[in-house]
Amino acid sequence: MGFNNPTVAEFKTYFMRDFPFGTDPDRAVLDVDIVKAFNLVNINFNPDFFGDQTSYTIGYQLLSAHYLVMNLRASSQGISGQYSWLQNSKGAGSVNEGLAIPQRILDNPEFAMMSKTNYGAQYLFLILPQLSGQVFSVMGTTRTDGVIQR
Repeated sequence: MGFNNPTVAEFKTYFMRDFPFGTDPDRAVLDVDIVKAFNLVNINFNPDFFGDQTSYTIGYQLLSAHYLVMNLRASSQGISGQYSWLQNSKGAGSVNEGLAIPQRILDNPEFAMMSKTNYGAQYLFLILPQLSGQVFSVMGTTRTDGVIQR
């Protein structure tokens, strides 16, 4: 089943309260930033996780927003930037913060990377049920003589 990717205009409508869209490269998210995020999604997106156009579009846009945020963070740091891996706790003076990230997420580098933004985490929660298979037990025995009984 083929799905249609969202457009830049649809992305802006979906996230109209989340990002400062505009034309000033110093203060706004530009269309080229969104296209850059779309290109990254096209590399790292499995459409088979989604059963209809609506859920596909939501997943695509959440992953695009994740990449957009990661790209904007990286560009604001320039060549001085360093990827910040997940922290379990951090503090400054009397203020401390600790995060309890499920071990299943921490053990998978791709999942852990998604936890770096709210959008990536939302995308992860959207696809995790698709990654968990259903296992059922059936009572029975096997026969070694090749005879099938009915």
